[in-house]
Amino acid sequence: MKKIFTLIILLLTTHIWSESPINPEDLPPWLKPELLVHLVSMDMNENQNNEFREGLLECLNGLQRVVQREIRKGGVNIPKRIKRGINRQYGEFDQRMKATLKDSQHEPWEKYLEELKEVMSERAMQRED
Repeated sequence: MKKIFTLIILLLTTHIWSESPINPEDLPPWLKPELLVHLVSMDMNENQNNEFREGLLECLNGLQRVVQREIRKGGVNIPKRIKRGINRQYGEFDQRMKATLKDSQHEPWEKYLEELKEVMSERAMQRED
């Protein structure tokens, strides 16, 4: 049943993509072409891919929660507290993936994570403008 559902989603996605060209600016920040290069070079197996998806989802949700929580709390040093919380989220994601990946996959993973941080930071700056 799960395979059938996945196949249907894949076919629908392929159909939609075939009708409209994919524009890199339309992709979410974690799927930018410069980041996908590192994901592909990791050559993850199915379990690693699942762990990556779950970890990425937790990380992105965590980033959003950190910002919302710190703004809601108010007080002093909000940017500093947000930065610490964001670093903590990335650190947890990093630890989770390094526990799953083989040693040979660590280098591309580190490149992906560093570029992800940059892309997400740039995106946050754009939203502030």
